[in-house]
Amino acid sequence: MALSSLKVPLALEKMMIKQQALKSFFGSVMTAVLGFAIGIVALYGWQYANQPPTVIEMDTSAHFAATDKRLILYSASWCQYCDKVKNYLNKHQLVFENRDIESADPKVQQLFQTLGAEGIPQILIGNKVIRGADLAALEDELKKRQLL
Repeated sequence: MALSSLKVPLALEKMMIKQQALKSFFGSVMTAVLGFAIGIVALYGWQYANQPPTVIEMDTSAHFAATDKRLILYSASWCQYCDKVKNYLNKHQLVFENRDIESADPKVQQLFQTLGAEGIPQILIGNKVIRGADLAALEDELKKRQLL
């Protein structure tokens, strides 16, 4: 009887050691997963914080020299974000000049390059350029200029 009573605690001790090893392993895995998730969130936060501003101020006089429109939209026919901006402007019955950056007109391409833009749409209102389809920024600029 003395031998059998020693075996149970030994088996129990082995089982407890295995449980602790599993807890330690899963704890390490969870810590790694949590660390990875925090890293991903930090990366996206850093990228978001380092985005160029949506609205910039610059000399746009060359763009408006050959038009009587108060709004100019640089776009492309295939660009869904450009369509979003066009729909917004049309919905509010705003007159604008649409300049397709893929047109054969070298003047359009040359003017577009002066914006230093990396994408489309680019919306010009006075001396402001709105980069991208930021409708909230567009609405703010339109209201400031009493166009809405």
